[in-house]
Formats: sequence, structure tokens, C-alpha cells
Amino acid sequence: MSEPQDATVPDVPEAGRRRRRWLLPAAGLAAALAVALAVVVVTGPDPERQVSRAVAAPTVLSPTSPAATPSSAGVPVVSPTPTATPTRAATPTRRPAPARSTAGAAPRPRATTGSPRVSCTPAGVVDVVQVFTNGQVKVAARTDGESTDQLCAGERIRVFWATYRRTADGGATLYRSQVRYLDRSSPTWTMQLVLPDTCGPWYVASGAWSIPQTLKPGVVPFGGGKLNWETAEHC
Repeated sequence: MSEPQDATVPDVPEAGRRRRRWLLPAAGLAAALAVALAVVVVTGPDPERQVSRAVAAPTVLSPTSPAATPSSAGVPVVSPTPTATPTRAATPTRRPAPARSTAGAAPRPRATTGSPRVSCTPAGVVDVVQVFTNGQVKVAARTDGESTDQLCAGERIRVFWATYRRTADGGATLYRSQVRYLDRSSPTWTMQLVLPDTCGPWYVASGAWSIPQTLKPGVVPFGGGKLNWETAEHC
């Protein structure tokens, strides 16, 4: 009996063997993809994935939104949030106080005072309190606070008397005289005139008048300063 001979397999070229090596894994991969697709179709989409996709989806910003400003490259740039500037509180307006009505209001009583205060007059004024009586004349400066021309505080006024003896030519010569000053502490003077034995003129006056030693005929001295006098023209 003859020995069987090995069946001869025709030689396959090298290119064909390489194609078969690539087709086998590709076929396996296609089968696996088909199985996965079938599972997805049967089970449907995963709800958790959809939620995660919805949350992860980026929010589209409006071009006018202050939070993102498109740059020149088209990429949104987040701008810093502006800080609110504090506004000054409005100053409260003062409302005018309501006017008080004087209707029916009782008038305020005025302070009652005595005589109105009279201003003083420099050098004051001297009055004759008692005219010539038995050789006496009383004079007083105004310091009562009521009449006008009061003697000012710290001032004094000059008063005097003078008597004359008549001369043969109708004139007169000085016989006696006396001068005193009145002030607020001593405002009065009762003067005693000394008269000559014969008839002669006499004068009581105030002011800075000088007392002349002689008088010419017809001359009356002391002008408006005379307070009480006698010219003795007919004696």
C-alpha cells in the first residue's frame, strides 16, 4: 500500500495573507460596534447625561451685557463690576416757622419810668432862686435831673457878684466883688452883696466874664451873663 501524500496547498501570495490579517480584526470591531449600537437603541438616551449636558452648556451673553465685553479677537472679556458710588443724602429743607398771629394777644406792659432823663449841657445854666433881698441873692445850677441844660458831671460853672461906686462924670468904680464855682456837689450859693454908702450899680452874673475896675458912663457890663442887677441910673 502506498503512503498517502500530503495535500498540497497552493501558495498564497504575501499580499493576500496581509489582507486577511487586517480583515479579521476589522470584522471583529464592526461586530462590537453593532452590539453597542443595539444596546443604545434599546435602552435609549441616559437622562443623567442630558442633565449634565444642559448644566454644562455655556450661557450665551448678550452683546450689551456689562459682564462680558467682546474683544477685538472675538473672545468675551469679563469686565470688573463697577462699584456703586455713594450718593450724598439730600439736605433737609427747613420749613419756615408759622407766623404768629397777634390778634387777641395781650400787649406787653411798658416799663414805667419817672421823668425822662435829660442830657447835660457843658457849663450848664444858673438860675436865680431868690432875687436881691436885703443885700442877698441866691443862685443855683441845674442838677435836679428834670429840667433842661443840666450841669454835666465833673464840670463846674463860675458865678460872681460885683458892686460899684458912682463917680462924678457918670461912670463908676469897682467897690466889692466875689467869685465862686458851682458843681454837682455844691450847686447853690446864697451870696451877700456888700454895697457902698452912696448909690451905685451892682451885678450878679455867671460865666467867664472879667470884672472891670471902672465903668464908663452908660456902659452896662457882663452882657448876657447877667442874672440879677441894678444900674442905679437915677440915684
